[in-house]
Amino acid sequence: MKLGYRITRAALLLIPAILIFATHTSLEGVSIVFGVSILTGAFATMLYLFFHFDEKVNTKIMMEGLADAFFGIVLFTYPTPDNQFFLIIFSVWIFYMGTLQLVSGLGSMEDTDYFWLYILAGITFLAMGFVIINYSPTFKESVPSLMAIVLVLYSGTNLYLLMKRKMDIYVS
Repeated sequence: MKLGYRITRAALLLIPAILIFATHTSLEGVSIVFGVSILTGAFATMLYLFFHFDEKVNTKIMMEGLADAFFGIVLFTYPTPDNQFFLIIFSVWIFYMGTLQLVSGLGSMEDTDYFWLYILAGITFLAMGFVIINYSPTFKESVPSLMAIVLVLYSGTNLYLLMKRKMDIYVS
């Protein structure tokens, strides 16, 4: 897995979080920026897989790309999207990404010393998916901030794990 691809994907997911914090974007604006980000991430995944077709493919990359493409297309093609629909899409997306983290952690238990971080991140994202989908309409103004925090946690965790695993490869 190339470092540039993972950094690009993490940066694409940090863009909506930065916009939310910087501009106090509404939920409608967040849905558009998030949709564009994950569709761009899916396109980057497709390009990565196209140019590296002769290398061993990491299944997590494929699953993330498929999820990004699916949820991005659903966000932009659903006939009457509203805030609740977007919250459901985002919640299912982060729940799915948390499941991928859990599976990665359990799959690399003997391989790495960081499996506990995969497990912790996976459980956190699963919990955040449930929290966001069950958010009360009276607290609608705080949902974008919570989503930004989740995106920062997701991107930061992925970057941290990637850097640590790369450093372990070069040190040993």
